[in-house]
Amino acid sequence: MSATPNFRELAAQRHQGGGRLSYAQGIHPNPKFYKYYWWVFWRGSPVDGPRFLSKKYRLNTAAAFQLMEKLREQREPYWLYNDSLPRLDSVNTPFDPRSPRWKGAEWAPAYDDDRDAVVQWQGQAVK
Repeated sequence: MSATPNFRELAAQRHQGGGRLSYAQGIHPNPKFYKYYWWVFWRGSPVDGPRFLSKKYRLNTAAAFQLMEKLREQREPYWLYNDSLPRLDSVNTPFDPRSPRWKGAEWAPAYDDDRDAVVQWQGQAVK
C-alpha cells in the first residue's frame, strides 16, 4: 500500500470493507505551539497523488474533523494526512523566528489570533 493518495488503492480498500488509514503525525499537547493542517483523501477528493497533498487541498482542523465524521457515518474509507506549522507568538511559544532553524519556514498565526473554529480533541480546544 502506497502512502501517496491513490484512487485505485482507496477503491480496493473500500471493496475489502476498509475504514481509515492514517499517515498523520500526533498532535502536540499544547495547541498554542503548532497549528495543524489536514488532508482527508477519499473517493470524492478532487485529485490523487502528490498534487493532493498541497496547500490547495489542505483543511483546517474543524473542517477536517467534520469531513471525517461525515465519512465515518457513511462508512466511507479515507486516508488521513497532516502537517504542523509553528505558531508565530512570542509569548505562548518557545520559537524564535530569527533562529536559523526557522529560516524560510511558513508560520501559522498565534492561537489567539487564529480565526478558525475550535474543536475539542482529547479534552483540549484546538484550531
